Amino acid sequence: MTDSNYPLFVTLKVEDRSVLRHVVREYSQLESSVKMISIVDPSREDVNCLSIDVSDVTEKQWEALEVAHELGHYSTQRGGNLADIADALGISKSAASQRLRAAEGKIMSAILGATQIQETETV
Repeated sequence: MTDSNYPLFVTLKVEDRSVLRHVVREYSQLESSVKMISIVDPSREDVNCLSIDVSDVTEKQWEALEVAHELGHYSTQRGGNLADIADALGISKSAASQRLRAAEGKIMSAILGATQIQETETV
């Protein structure tokens, strides 16, 4: 069916997270946007799936997250400070900080909400 009212569900099993990032990046450039991310640990035999609704994250917030990630902001040996992220986005440090905090807050709320739902379903 080609009706845009129907959601598209795609399941991928990838060994390398860079492949997953590439697929999400390419899909997000289509007219539609990613509304749900499902994370599956392929090493687990029971293959539990945690679905996270990220539809509240805006396009600008996604862009800030991607830039921060690419600059190493979330790596163990942290790189990409706020000034670097702001420069890459062409915005002020304050605006970059606000975008990241807002996106991170939405994603954390979605993760915690999804894990609480999953825990109550398995009890």
